[in-house]
Amino acid sequence: MAVASIIIALAAVLSVIYRDIIRDWFRKPELEIESKLEEPVSRETMVEWPPGPSVDPRHRQYKKAFWPRLRITNKGRSMARRCEAILAEVRNRDGSLNKRYDPLTLRWAVAPIERGLQPLDIARNRTVDLNIFTTFENETDARFATHAAAIGVPLFLEPGDYWLCIVIYGDNFKPVKRGYAVHWDGADYRKGVRMQEMNNKPSSTTTWPW
Repeated sequence: MAVASIIIALAAVLSVIYRDIIRDWFRKPELEIESKLEEPVSRETMVEWPPGPSVDPRHRQYKKAFWPRLRITNKGRSMARRCEAILAEVRNRDGSLNKRYDPLTLRWAVAPIERGLQPLDIARNRTVDLNIFTTFENETDARFATHAAAIGVPLFLEPGDYWLCIVIYGDNFKPVKRGYAVHWDGADYRKGVRMQEMNNKPSSTTTWPW
């Protein structure tokens, strides 16, 4: 009788565990990521120049700027909780790791701007855009959409070809990783930018999209 009770109790516990596992599996978030350099995903606009609140307003001017973005949509059955986007790797055209860069937190395109670097919940069927970097009229550096303050590593891309590895992390789903081939010519803030999904790490024999 005691053995039967133990078996029944164990079966009840296992049924609850498996019920929760199956429920979580069917209700998990599912992130769909779209890469497009055209609006409404990416954005072209005018910005104050130079940036930063410390600049005397009388000396401010305006420049054209372009934000290449990713569009993340939660196609799953539940909210994707505390999502963070990390630029995990920067590689050169030959596939070698560019050791100048540390992983960087990328900025969600939300308001106010201070919220952009904080973890973000993405509700079911909701779409959120992610800023990757910004190019400016008559400026040669493409600035990553990350912390404004210098942190001891470059926060920009010089003109050239790169492979960027971007990972979306969250509390209730496995990390979602994507790779992108990026070209920046350093001259035309809009037409000089190319970006295309390329999930395999490049090598010296990789055929690039351009």
